[in-house]
Amino acid sequence: MKKLLLTLLLLLVVLAAILFFKTSSFKTKQITAADGKRIDFPIDETAVKHLSEAVKINTVSFDDTAVVNQLAFDSFFIFLKTEYASVFENLEDTIINKRSLLLKWKGKNETAKPVILYAHLDVVPIEETTKEKWTHAPFSGEVADGFIWGRGTLDDKGSLISIFEALKKLQANHFTPARTIYFAFGSDEEIGGNKGAAAIAEYFRQQKATFEFYIDEGGMVSNGMVPNMTRPVALIGTAEKGYVTLELSVNLKGGHSSHPAKETALDVLVSAVKKIHDNPEERRTVETVNEFMNFIGPEMPQPLKTVFANRWLFKPLILNEYEKSGEGAALLRTTSVATVMNTGVKENVIPSLVSAKINFRILPDETSKKVTDRITQLINDERVKINIGEVYEPSHQSRTDTYGFNLLQRTCAEVFPDAIVAPFLMLGSTDSKHFQDLTDNTYRFFPVRMNSELVGTIHGIDERIGVKDYMESIAFYESLLKGLE
Repeated sequence: MKKLLLTLLLLLVVLAAILFFKTSSFKTKQITAADGKRIDFPIDETAVKHLSEAVKINTVSFDDTAVVNQLAFDSFFIFLKTEYASVFENLEDTIINKRSLLLKWKGKNETAKPVILYAHLDVVPIEETTKEKWTHAPFSGEVADGFIWGRGTLDDKGSLISIFEALKKLQANHFTPARTIYFAFGSDEEIGGNKGAAAIAEYFRQQKATFEFYIDEGGMVSNGMVPNMTRPVALIGTAEKGYVTLELSVNLKGGHSSHPAKETALDVLVSAVKKIHDNPEERRTVETVNEFMNFIGPEMPQPLKTVFANRWLFKPLILNEYEKSGEGAALLRTTSVATVMNTGVKENVIPSLVSAKINFRILPDETSKKVTDRITQLINDERVKINIGEVYEPSHQSRTDTYGFNLLQRTCAEVFPDAIVAPFLMLGSTDSKHFQDLTDNTYRFFPVRMNSELVGTIHGIDERIGVKDYMESIAFYESLLKGLE
């Protein structure tokens, strides 16, 4: 018994030593570890007016691509060329596919690889049933209560106009960038970007162009959104989940509802959908999520720092914590959700042809084929036909030990000194997917502060951006462009 106790004691000492060593060597990855104070940038009323005016121009993208409000896009271009005349005078501009815009700013060193900053012009429609629920009309651009209100303020005109404001300031100071910069503005990101971003990317392929890095919308300076983190976290997307929709269809004999068969087409379909729902993939952490933990872990208070430093032991505890929220759970597996179901036409008629669409968001270590194969095997029913719909494979993982990420991190330290920086996995889809072959370094970041409430307004009711937050966004782009080497 004494030997057993001594052995256990020895094991505890060894375990404590390992925990201590791992924790003490778990060093910060922040450029500045000190918790700074938020900078109060002066309010530029003209810049506020410009974003307000941009929101009023309803450049909506509709799922039906035949429906296009070309006048709105034309009006938006007129607005940009009027309010930012100096930008267009000094930069080379190209209109692509009538509604997308490309600007080129030649740098001093034309041998250095150029970079791309991207934003999109279009916005999603407003649900007619929600119009009365908005505090201010969705396309009013109202400035009230410290916010600029309206569709697009966060997605993505806030970013676009911030870029133009930064450009205008730099042009006024006769600044020339160290290397060439392209500013690309797509027109249909909200419906896949196939005529906007894809066309811009193809233009670059024809030019045989490659880039040092590419920056798109994506993460934000999050407040209270990373579990157990008291400081804001600037989330820079270094990878993006893929996308595939599978349509399940069943075609069996229908008939009168008064004498149903033992199993109808709808029964078979519902059973298949339920199998998918009840059998999610095993949770796991891909490279991007592991790197995210490596960045936030050293900034955690004790004992959480020890937990993150010793994931070999405490990983289940961390994953359990992240699975408490939908966003956290989505980081850990390829997700699936039924989004559309087409069934009967009348209450007393058994439908013969029924279908359902299941949307999957794919982790970067998987492919759409693997997802399809798994679902086919899981359903295991020849009566259920599976058709593959729209597909975007997961992105590659962009590194954090690069010039581009370091520039983003340094710029965050200047503009958001109270925040820490962390790479993270984008759950949604951006236009960056069209540029994957043009650069190894793709980063997704909109430099604006948001909490869970504000994030919930994107594509929803009362979308708005804080005026102070907007000033920080302009300052970020200005600092980023000045910091290019």
